[in-house]
Amino acid sequence: MSPTSSPARVGVNLLWLIPGVVGGSEEYTVNLLRAVSDLGARSPSSIRLRVYAQPTLPMAHPDLVGRFEVLTLPVAVRTKPARFALESSWLAWHSRRDALVHHGGGVAPYGTVGRSVVTIHDLQPLDLPQNFSSTQRRWFSVMLPRVARVANRVITPSLFTGRRAADLLGVEASRLSVVPPVHATVAPDVRSDPSGSRPAGSGRYLLYPAVSHRHKRHVDAVEAFVTLADRFADLRLVFTGSPGAAAVDLAQCIDTSGLGDRIDVLGRVPAQRLETLLRGATALVFPSVYEGFGNPLIEAMAHGVPVVAADATALPEVAGGAAVLVQPQSPRALAEGVERVLTDGALVARLVEAGRERAKDFTAEVAGRALLEAYGESLG
Repeated sequence: MSPTSSPARVGVNLLWLIPGVVGGSEEYTVNLLRAVSDLGARSPSSIRLRVYAQPTLPMAHPDLVGRFEVLTLPVAVRTKPARFALESSWLAWHSRRDALVHHGGGVAPYGTVGRSVVTIHDLQPLDLPQNFSSTQRRWFSVMLPRVARVANRVITPSLFTGRRAADLLGVEASRLSVVPPVHATVAPDVRSDPSGSRPAGSGRYLLYPAVSHRHKRHVDAVEAFVTLADRFADLRLVFTGSPGAAAVDLAQCIDTSGLGDRIDVLGRVPAQRLETLLRGATALVFPSVYEGFGNPLIEAMAHGVPVVAADATALPEVAGGAAVLVQPQSPRALAEGVERVLTDGALVARLVEAGRERAKDFTAEVAGRALLEAYGESLG
């Protein structure tokens, strides 16, 4: 493109993004957009973005309106059929002159042929179909293979997910791009936590920030905590994240444990509050058995917090040797890993140093440039 040419407009379809509901894919997507905006502020780009979104997005992320042209639906929609209908009509009409459309939610509407990029955050619907309803299974079994065929390029957050896209969907390596997430630091809100970091009345605590989906295995964290509780009388367990399908199971497990007075279930907390909790945590526990990436690991490492995680799916790749990895679906193995962190100062020092170095691989500049390169490859 010549210096006098107009930038190519890339439409970003965020109609799937319902703030506070879609979990880590929300932070992944919004932080990537901010990274691209920051890159553009430092140097001109041959690409400019237009964002298509739910009317609730500007309220949840008001800075995006100042960074990009944002078009919102006239009314909010929450069901997949309604959203899909609007993608095939409202979105198709407004994006008809876009050089490229990036569908950030893993699927694209019918009629999408060429000029499209799709982000597949993970392939859990195909790898763990038991976690989904029969309607959801049918939906994804049709939509994921179809979108893999029609997209110019498929973006994944990790090599693990890229390999699953190749194995399960037949996506060629030439059409795959790995775009890692951004580690975004938020200034802690000391007003919301006078102690500066810790939950009220706590000493040391383990933190697990995740929506309570079944594959996240929150009950493993509770059962591991039960094993540790008598020996480490000052230890607490703190959960953050919106209630998911396993919220009832988690509540029952906590009630059965008899340790409810030492376990905090805080729900979804503001970014500043989560940042504060991360800074004060003794360790991050992450027993999830399925992750397309696992951004909380990087967030913890950036704050010098040791990580104990399941040795499953993308988590070893993300950890990069800077975490204690344990057998998945084993509360005993998780407890043993946490005990090592609680009792071995030399190990903690190594984990903290290695973790801070690992977090440097996930800067806004690295991720933003990876996304722009994926767009460039598709436009080319």
